[in-house]
Amino acid sequence: MMVVRQRQSNRKVSQLLTPVDDKVSVATDGNAAAEVVSSGHGHDDSLEKALTGRTPDGKAFAVPKTRDMLQSLFNPFTPKTTFDMATLLMLSTHMVIAAVFPMAVKRWILMLAFAFWRLCYNGGLGWILKWQSNHHGLVAMFKRNGWLDPARGGKIYVWLKGELEAKMGPDYSFENVPIEFNVWLLYRQLVDLILLNDFAAYFFLCSCYLGSANDSEPWHMYLRIAGGVILLVFNLWVKVDAHRVVKDYAWYWGDFFFLVEQSLTFDGVFEMAPHPMYSIGYAGYYGGSMITGSYTIFYASLAAHMLQFLFLSFVENPHIEKTYERPPLAVQVIQRSRNRRLSSINSDVEDIVGDISNPESASALVSAAAAARNSIRERPASLWHPDLIVFKNFDLFRASDILILLLLFYSIAIPLGFMWVTGNRQLVLTYSIFQCIGWILFRTLALGFLLKKQSTSQLITRWYIKHGGNGEEAFSSWRAIYNTVSIMTYGSFGLVGLTAYHWGSAAYGDLVLFHTLGLLMIGFHVWSSRSVYEVLGDFGWFYGDFFARDPSMLSLAPADMKLYYTGIYRYLNDPEKVIGQAAFYGLALISRSWAVFALALLLQTCSFLFNAYVETPHMKKIYGAQVRRDSGIVRTVKKAVNKGIGQSVFGDEQNKAEDGDSEHLLSVGYNLEGPSMVNILTSTTKPVRDMFLETKGLLSTTTARLAERTLPSELSKIDHLNMYGIKLLPGAAWRASGKPAAVKNAKFSYYLGESIRISWQAPISHSRRDWVGVYPVTANFSSQITTASSKGCYVYTHPDENLLAEMVVGDSVFAGFIKGVSSSKERGSGGIGDLSLLNGNNTSRRNGSRKRATADIVHGEAIFSSSALPFKVGTYEMRLHHGGTHAVLAQSKPFEISVCEIKDIVRVLGEHDEDDTPGANSDSLPADTNTNMDADNIDYLSQALLNIVNKAFAVTDSHTVTAPKDSPAAMAAGGGHIGAEGDVVVQTDVVEPLESVDDAFSVDGVLDEKQAKRLGYAIKEYLGVEFAPDVLIHAAKHGATVHDVAKRVVEARKALSAYSSVNF
Repeated sequence: MMVVRQRQSNRKVSQLLTPVDDKVSVATDGNAAAEVVSSGHGHDDSLEKALTGRTPDGKAFAVPKTRDMLQSLFNPFTPKTTFDMATLLMLSTHMVIAAVFPMAVKRWILMLAFAFWRLCYNGGLGWILKWQSNHHGLVAMFKRNGWLDPARGGKIYVWLKGELEAKMGPDYSFENVPIEFNVWLLYRQLVDLILLNDFAAYFFLCSCYLGSANDSEPWHMYLRIAGGVILLVFNLWVKVDAHRVVKDYAWYWGDFFFLVEQSLTFDGVFEMAPHPMYSIGYAGYYGGSMITGSYTIFYASLAAHMLQFLFLSFVENPHIEKTYERPPLAVQVIQRSRNRRLSSINSDVEDIVGDISNPESASALVSAAAAARNSIRERPASLWHPDLIVFKNFDLFRASDILILLLLFYSIAIPLGFMWVTGNRQLVLTYSIFQCIGWILFRTLALGFLLKKQSTSQLITRWYIKHGGNGEEAFSSWRAIYNTVSIMTYGSFGLVGLTAYHWGSAAYGDLVLFHTLGLLMIGFHVWSSRSVYEVLGDFGWFYGDFFARDPSMLSLAPADMKLYYTGIYRYLNDPEKVIGQAAFYGLALISRSWAVFALALLLQTCSFLFNAYVETPHMKKIYGAQVRRDSGIVRTVKKAVNKGIGQSVFGDEQNKAEDGDSEHLLSVGYNLEGPSMVNILTSTTKPVRDMFLETKGLLSTTTARLAERTLPSELSKIDHLNMYGIKLLPGAAWRASGKPAAVKNAKFSYYLGESIRISWQAPISHSRRDWVGVYPVTANFSSQITTASSKGCYVYTHPDENLLAEMVVGDSVFAGFIKGVSSSKERGSGGIGDLSLLNGNNTSRRNGSRKRATADIVHGEAIFSSSALPFKVGTYEMRLHHGGTHAVLAQSKPFEISVCEIKDIVRVLGEHDEDDTPGANSDSLPADTNTNMDADNIDYLSQALLNIVNKAFAVTDSHTVTAPKDSPAAMAAGGGHIGAEGDVVVQTDVVEPLESVDDAFSVDGVLDEKQAKRLGYAIKEYLGVEFAPDVLIHAAKHGATVHDVAKRVVEARKALSAYSSVNF
């Protein structure tokens, strides 16, 4: 049985997240694709049997069958629940509005209703799913409030139980299924309410615009309506076929709540397009626009479709990626750490026996590792300085990039300037057309001829070898030539479009429509090109397999040079040939120019010839039987035709063979995913987000002043206020200074990336939602209320089960725990962090009328690590807050986050958290580590960089345990007003991902932008060398190790030290 990832990639599923070995789970609702176990063709009969589900904590249960939504809602003989009645009432409201109100009024009302329900779908449901995906938030809310608990739920429990039992069959037992399943069933009711009303509002809105089109000829109307009906029928087929594949579980986003063990054959509409329910599944919107002939309906449909892509980008894609493709960094690091511990236990005895029998084994291993590092092939410059891909990776100080920019400027700016000065548009248009034809022919015919000769006789490589070069130089020069020609082709098309642009007396509606369609086609072109690049990478984008047939021949070559149909290639064999000219046709629409259209047609024709006579013969020669004949779309159409007429018009033997081949290839293929179309839209949200944050900052001052007036009365209700406190515990920087931990008024300092431990105390009656946040000392002007965001840098001091219900693997915020309980007399001073001293006279007045009393105090600790740790040099403070609010109970003294000198990195950052012993890596350091860095101490710098990378990528491994009844945690829980015996507490470890300098400096060969920025900042602060995030991402993608990065750092420091005022 072969696991096949049938999305845009085939990333391996993490064993930590996959419930069983040979079964995996459906990942989508039909809106994205699913994880597949392929065992042949046709659908598995097990789909009709009971499925096995697994909750996030690993509990298995039999998944009851669900009823069809339309049947249960519209069948008059089916009992109706409160949710059903609400849905039917809202649907009837839309019908009444469409039937009763005047045309102008009901158009506005239904437009607002459609906007409301669409925002409820994409915004409301999207927020709930995001919350559930990141923190199990919806399930945690039900657990926290006890609504599905018979002991605490009361009337709400009885009502919800009746609602769900009325919707389910005899195999369903409310008490026997886990809470995750019941919450999912309730979420389904909300989904049905919103989606059905969204459809009804759109349907009645379209009905209000029927007959609004002004067709000049009757056949225009017939053609328009026929096209709209075809799109509607196609839309219906997409929905039905998608539901056939993914069923109710995935249709309603079930994998946000639990996973199922299910085998599917992932075919049909999912072989036609990525995310078919969100892409081609909205064809009906445009069918409705064509039938009504209304621009209003078209733009409303387009806006709704764009919102759906945003929903896909921000909600579904991240969840699918972390669940089925590439688990989050924390999951990978923790799993790797646990595997290491398990394997080390099994190998300890063997290592000891081996060391006894061969005393020189340790030194031999060290020598072998050093020899391996020295024998590694030198990394080419392209590993650290990515090539120009169109204008991606543009470098202002790279000569080739500047020359391309100048060439483009002279080719476009001079003709435009001549046209502006002389007014002779026709002459410039003629020149630009001939220039565009020249670049098209050069790109397809001339470069095609060179590639053909390179394929048959290695012409380009032989030329470079003959003139003193090598294969790397030949491929590097080819990349520069190909990219230059591509840029000039795009630029020449743009020049033709600018000079040919004219609309004259065209109708305003046509003008807007054609511009909209043209821009959409340009956006589609950008998305398809990015999807192609993400699958092929640099090597495939520049036809690298014409220059190397062995991975060892070129540095950019992948380790496994096989043919894989992943990403956009799952649906099209050659996207560049089919849709790679969409932008040029869009430019023809915008410019209203037949000349641009003819040039686009010429380019596509030449691309077909290039593919037929150059690329396809080479692919067959290199990859042989791996080259498939039919694309996913073609196979789907053939199957549909064969099924529709009841006989095999198109033979499927070849397709069956190709299915088997492609499944095998996908099971071991690239771990690269083409980006969703909405990634283009995602980049536009940053300016809006920045503006929002600035506005929020301006309002925070006013909010703080208003809250400060009511704060004293709120805090006065808290018992034993002066017994709250927090204190910093010494870290590596303090231990390195040699000062005792009890020095008065000492200013603590911690090194960048180092975990920070604190101790805290509170009355035993404290809120279990108390939390400590870290802030720059200048972020908050008030000592009584926190106005600045902690930006995720916070931990709960003593979380209870309700809070822990939201904990997911890698969470850093549940890192507080109990150490003991003591009895103390309330006083005005003397706690860990005396609030009366910190906050002046306000606290004393609040407690001045109270008598001193004896109270039990809870003592504990907490650790700030990973994402809860500020990763920036500066001065900070910590604030203890009450019960999930921003009311300050105590503050710490200011502390610094800084960096140490290079000679101290291994000694300081490599030590353990609890003592002063250095890390294991320090034994292999050079004897003299006090000298300036140069090429002779590359081993030391590699060890230092290993520690820096580990600090940057360290994750928090928190897990819950049940404390013994006589433990401090149990006493704290039982003695207060919250807990009971056997309190659930958290154990926290800080896990570092890398073991050796020969490890890749990324986790699983992938470095996202956030991780790259974090690592780049740490290298800059510790080592004085700045790497752009794109450089680190590119190097990680090509397998650079810690030792490779260290070499680059040494080279950079040597290049800068002679001319820099910075003391290296």
